[in-house]
Amino acid sequence: MKITNVITQWVRIPLKKPVGFSIKTLNYREYLLVRIQSDEGFEGVGFCLQDTSAKPVKSVVDELLAPMIIGEDPRDISKLWDKMYFQTVRSGRRGNVLVAISAIDIALWDHQAKLAKMPLYKLLGSYRDEVPCYASGGYYYEGKEIFSKLEEEIQGYMDQGYKAVKIKVGRLNAIEEEKRVKLTRELIGPDVKLMIDANQSYLDVNECLELCRRIEKYDILFFEEPLPMDMIEGFNRLNNQTPIPLATGEVGATRWEFQELIRSGSLNYLQPDATQCGGVSEFIKISTLAGTQGVTIAPHYFWDIHVQLACALREVVYVEKFVGNDVTNFDLIMSNPYKLSTNGTLIPPNKAGLGITWDEEAIQSYLIEENTVNNKVFI
Repeated sequence: MKITNVITQWVRIPLKKPVGFSIKTLNYREYLLVRIQSDEGFEGVGFCLQDTSAKPVKSVVDELLAPMIIGEDPRDISKLWDKMYFQTVRSGRRGNVLVAISAIDIALWDHQAKLAKMPLYKLLGSYRDEVPCYASGGYYYEGKEIFSKLEEEIQGYMDQGYKAVKIKVGRLNAIEEEKRVKLTRELIGPDVKLMIDANQSYLDVNECLELCRRIEKYDILFFEEPLPMDMIEGFNRLNNQTPIPLATGEVGATRWEFQELIRSGSLNYLQPDATQCGGVSEFIKISTLAGTQGVTIAPHYFWDIHVQLACALREVVYVEKFVGNDVTNFDLIMSNPYKLSTNGTLIPPNKAGLGITWDEEAIQSYLIEENTVNNKVFI
């Protein structure tokens, strides 16, 4: 069996209105879709998100990685991961090269599960058949009154049956952010889990600690990305001064970087993203490392892949879910987007592979550029 084609599709999907978090305002979302086809007639699909432009990561796949794997056996996933990673180690290791490897790795695992005629989580050895998820929101919307919009949004999550909610913090001062956290806790009641996310906005531990001390009484399950992920000593200092459990990792890369985060002892939750950290292959290794030290996995975004991994791996306890298309709009190019179960969980589809069915017409309407690498020829 051989890989015959690697197809990349760069899509840009506008947001309905500008949406902001602590350090950035977004007007659109860009995604790269990677399709790997074999001479047995199967196609595996992978994907990733880019906040600015998907062009650089697309170029990495088209010009650097795809020629490495054309003609190789798609079942040799570990071999191909090492080939892509170690042959690009000088220019890669992180960033767009690793994101490109991640998308290819996801596509190879989707292909593998389709060959086996099994959902990916079953192929990996399932641990559960559904996983709890939380509604991810509380963004800052331009032109909207900040508290009334938040109240409307959170009440909507409760009406839909969510049992956990995460909101953004870090754009306003500590007093105003406390008001938002307090409002959310009052709306969801004492039994629904509450998380907060600063998107690495605090560069000063003392400033972050001011917010922590104000909101400790609201029973926060975890504080996501209070500091830049590389500020490991800062996490140690913050962890020593607040009882709120800390989380990070959505921009983390490979098992080696996550090993250092685990060793720091300051994190109760790690948030690898399979589309960023090295794909399914690395996500499994990271989860295993976390499990040896009792650290919980709560992955970032893309429930389309993470529901499969959560149902295969004991260490994953929550999956992040965005509601609607105001913030993330990947669902707009899918024919079968996920819906919340009556238990407040996500259930993987009973289909081979990831179970994704694309809306091909929608993809074409948002398509910026499409290319195929075939027999080491760029088309």
